Amino acid sequence: MSKISILNSVFSEIEKLDSAEEYKRIIKLVEKHIPQFPEELSLVQSKVVCLIHLNQIEDAYNYILKNEASQKFTFEKAYCLYRLNRPEESLELINEEPNPAHSFKELKAQILYKLERYNECFDMYRDIIKQSKDSFANERESNLTAVISQLSKLGDNKYDIPTVKQHNTYEFMYNVACVLIERREIEKAQELLDQAAKSCRNTLEEEEATEEEIQEELTAIKVQGAYCLQKLGREKEAQAEYTDVLKYKPNDIGSLAIASNNLVVLNREHNVFDSKKKLKSTLSDELTHKLNTWQLKRIMLNHCRFALITNQLDQCTQLCNNIENKYPDLIEDIILLKAVMLWRQNKNSEAIDLLKKFIYKQENPTAKLNCTLVAVKLLLLQNNSNEAITLLENLGEFKYKLGIVSTLVTLYLNVDNFKAASDLFNDTLSWYSQKEVDNSKITILLKQLAKLHLREQDPKEAAKRLTRLLELNPNNKKFLAQLIIAYTQFDPEKAQMYSKQLPPLDLQDTDIDLLENTNWMMGSKLIKKSTLKPDFAGSKTEVEKKRKKKRKIILPKNFNPDVPPNPERWLPRHERTGYRKKKDRRSKETGIGKGTQGASNVSSEQFNIKNIAAQPKPQTAQVPSENAPRLQHRKGGQYKKKKKGK
Repeated sequence: MSKISILNSVFSEIEKLDSAEEYKRIIKLVEKHIPQFPEELSLVQSKVVCLIHLNQIEDAYNYILKNEASQKFTFEKAYCLYRLNRPEESLELINEEPNPAHSFKELKAQILYKLERYNECFDMYRDIIKQSKDSFANERESNLTAVISQLSKLGDNKYDIPTVKQHNTYEFMYNVACVLIERREIEKAQELLDQAAKSCRNTLEEEEATEEEIQEELTAIKVQGAYCLQKLGREKEAQAEYTDVLKYKPNDIGSLAIASNNLVVLNREHNVFDSKKKLKSTLSDELTHKLNTWQLKRIMLNHCRFALITNQLDQCTQLCNNIENKYPDLIEDIILLKAVMLWRQNKNSEAIDLLKKFIYKQENPTAKLNCTLVAVKLLLLQNNSNEAITLLENLGEFKYKLGIVSTLVTLYLNVDNFKAASDLFNDTLSWYSQKEVDNSKITILLKQLAKLHLREQDPKEAAKRLTRLLELNPNNKKFLAQLIIAYTQFDPEKAQMYSKQLPPLDLQDTDIDLLENTNWMMGSKLIKKSTLKPDFAGSKTEVEKKRKKKRKIILPKNFNPDVPPNPERWLPRHERTGYRKKKDRRSKETGIGKGTQGASNVSSEQFNIKNIAAQPKPQTAQVPSENAPRLQHRKGGQYKKKKKGK
C-alpha cells in the first residue's frame, strides 16, 4: 500500500474511534504511525486533543512543548495553559496571534471571565454571538448571562435581565436566577431555580444519566436555592438544603465550600465543633481556582469572625494580618474586627483610637462610615457625647442620612445645643431639596423640626414648618390641626381662619352626657369597654331604671336592733381585744417541727466533732420527740406487737 492510502485508512479509523469516544485507542494508533509519518503534524495534533479529552492536561502540554519545533500548536497550548490555571500566560499567547480564528475568540472570552475582567468579557461574547451561526448559541447565551450576573454583583446594573423562554437550557435559567439574586429579586430567583432543577433532572433522565450524575449536576442549583431561602429568612429550610448537598459529597468543591461556609453563618455561636469542622473544608488550595475573589474574601473574613466568636483572639489577629496583606481593600473589615477584639479585652480607649486613626486617614466617606458608627457607639458607652458628635459631623454627605440626622439631633439636645440641632435640620432640608424629587423624606424632616420648635416653646417657627408641611400634604388633617394649635399660641385670628378648613363634626349619634361624665383618666381602652354598643343598648328609660334599682339589705340571722353592733367587727380577729392566742403544741426549746423536715434551730456548734469530746455523755439514748413531724399523728409512743397466728 502507498503512504497516502495508509494515511487515509488511519484517519478514517481515527474518525470512527472519535465518534465512539475511544480516545485511548486513538492515542495507541497515532503513536504506532507517527514514526512512519514524522512530517504528518495532524497525527501529533490528534494525540494532543485526545489527551485533553482524557483530562491529561499536563501530559498534553508537555507533548506540545516536545513537538513545538515543527509546529507551534498555539490554540492547543493556550487551552492547556488555561486549564492548568495559568490564564495570564494563555491570554498573552492568544494576543500574539496576528489573525485569531473564531475558536481563539471563544477561548479568550473564557480567559477574561476567569481573570474577572467582566466588561471586556461581555463585549467579547456579544461580538461572538453576532458573528456565529451554529448549534452552540444556547451555551453562549448562558455564558453571557453569567457575565451579567458578575457585573451586577459589582454594582453594574446597566444591562437588562435576560428573558427566559421555553427552549432555554437549565444552565441559562440558573444564570438568570443569579442575576435576579444580585438585583435583590430573591423570590423570583427562587422560583426560577426550582424550574431549572426540574429541567435539569428531565434533561439528564432523557440522556439516561445515573442518579449520581444527576445529583452532581444539581449541586450548584441546590446551593443557590438554599442561599435564596437563607436570604428570605427561611433558615431551617436553608439549613436542610445545605445539609442535603453535603450528604451526597459531590465533586464540585466550590459548591461544597459555599454550602459549608453558609452553614457556619446559620449556626452562628451554636454548634461550634461542627462549624469548625466545616470551616476547615474551605481551606483547600484548589478553591482559589474554583471560586472568584469576592467569594474567597467572604470565606476568609468568616474564618476571622469565627475565631473572634470562639475567643481565639491570637488566631483571629493572625488571620486579620494575613487578609490585610493579601487583600488590602478589606482594610475596613479588618479594622472593625481588631476594634471588637480590643473591646472584648476591655481596652475601649485603644479600640476608639484605632478606629479614629483609620477614620481620619480615609478621604472616602463610604469607606469610613461603618467604622465611624462603631466608634460613636464606643464613645457613647463612655458618655463622651462631644467627641461622638465630632465624628458624625465628619461624615460628609452621609451625615444627611435620616438615621445619622436623628442621632446627631439627639446628641445635640443631650448637650443642650438646640441651635446646632435646628441648623442641621435646615441644612438637611436644603440638601434633600436639591437632590431628590420625592417629598417623603422632606415631610419627615419638617414634621420633626416642627416638634422640636414646639418643644422649645417657639410656636412661630413651628407654624412656618407646619405651613410648608400642609402645602406638601394638603389633605392631611393632622398637620392642619397641629398648625391651628401652633397659631392659637400667638395668632388666634389665623388659628380661627385655618379652623374653618377642619371637617365638620358628626354629633347626631353621640351621647353628650356620656362624654361629659366619662372619667378619661381610665384610658381609651377601658372607656370603650364600658360604653354600651348601639345594637344591644336599650332605650334611655330602661338604662335609667337599671341604674336607680337599689340592692336589698340582708341582715344577719341573730340581728338585734336594740343591741349596738361590735365596733371591732371590721378588724381581723388577731387584732381584737378579746383575742387569745392558742398554745403551740410544738416545743419552743428544741424548735423541732418548724421549717423544713429535719431542720433544727439548735446551733451547729453542738454537732461540731471538736466539741463532742468535751461534752458530757448523756445517760440515756436520744429518742425522737413526739412532736417530730413524722410522729405527730400517732397517739401512742410504741407499736403494739401483733399476735402470731396459731
